[in-house]
Amino acid sequence: MKRNSRNRNTSESDSNPAPSPQKRMKQDESTVSSTDTWREISGLMTINISSSPSDKVLGFDMDSTLICTKSGKTFAVNENDWRLLYDQIPETLKKYSSDGYRIVIFTNQGGVKAGKQDKSALQRKIEAVVSALEVPTLVLAAIDDDEFRKPCPGMWDYFVKNLNGGVAPDMEQSFYIGDAAGRPASGGRKKDFNDTDLKFALNIGVTFQTPEQFFLGAHENIPEVEINPKLIKKEGPVLKGETDNSTLMKDHQEAIIFVGSPGSGKSTFWKNNLSRYVRVNNDTLKTKEKCMKTMRDALNAGKSCVIDNTNPTAEVRANYINIAKEFNVPVRCFLFSMPKEMAFHLDTLRLVNKHRNHLSGRVGSMPIHKFYKDFQRPELREGFEEIKEVELVGGPFDNEEDEKLFFSFVHS
Repeated sequence: MKRNSRNRNTSESDSNPAPSPQKRMKQDESTVSSTDTWREISGLMTINISSSPSDKVLGFDMDSTLICTKSGKTFAVNENDWRLLYDQIPETLKKYSSDGYRIVIFTNQGGVKAGKQDKSALQRKIEAVVSALEVPTLVLAAIDDDEFRKPCPGMWDYFVKNLNGGVAPDMEQSFYIGDAAGRPASGGRKKDFNDTDLKFALNIGVTFQTPEQFFLGAHENIPEVEINPKLIKKEGPVLKGETDNSTLMKDHQEAIIFVGSPGSGKSTFWKNNLSRYVRVNNDTLKTKEKCMKTMRDALNAGKSCVIDNTNPTAEVRANYINIAKEFNVPVRCFLFSMPKEMAFHLDTLRLVNKHRNHLSGRVGSMPIHKFYKDFQRPELREGFEEIKEVELVGGPFDNEEDEKLFFSFVHS
């Protein structure tokens, strides 16, 4: 990427009065384009302020990338509590704009849904920020918890399909700049609150830089992401150590106890591979007693069953193993073993992926943390005939959008 050697000055302005929302780009103050109005679809707000389609896209986060608070607080106290992060930002953006780059802001603004941010005030603030940038700019703001919220690729996809005049971005020449890169604390800089911007750039497939790299020419060591959904297997046996799926179901009656974190894909696995077995699930039955009764009823009727709960400890699992012993039915354990970050990814998909019907809703981080804290690895001596580890394999998918989100970063 081109570098402006004069952009090494790290001084910041102590004040940055918000311009009137009616004031537009200095390059075109005499007219206001008809596109300079806010539009909203689902959880996405957009405004195009005098910018034109281009195959070269220079994307930015907004908060802590282009602006920071004047008050020094983490979150702005009002719509005027902001200033440009670096004095040289307008000059730098003008150079890229004159070189044919389209400046696009992709910003998460979840405070709107949370009731902490007035939508009209946010719109006025964004217009004032763009006016201070002094370049034509397109803005996309995600205001809900859905596929438009970074790191999900929804904002980028919507931009490409609907807001760039049919011009396909040149991914080799396009960039995305953001502060959330998962960096540890260093010097006077605090630890990044997450790695949303890095994952967003990885999702869309463009070069990522921090604001320090882009505007100041600083050297950065960007951490590797903990898990990469793009590396999830797309095909193959679903049990580790097997060459095919022929051993999934048995000809004789049995019980299978699932062991895995919330969000680890247990219910989907049952639906895709073991739907002939009676499903015993606490989310639908609500109590342990009803789960145990349903298991007894299934075994008494000569049917096989799956205990589709988290079953983290030997004590919990013993409740179901003992019932199987009453009916002299063998028990297998299917262990859904995965890094905690992968469980977070799969759980977040339940919230943001509206392109499929989920068997369970999102549980959030606390139940997942609790599972990993309580987890006792299952052992044969508990009474299992065998213990098989489940391999995470993507699909089948309901549609292309469902598949794309599954293999995208969605959690930060």
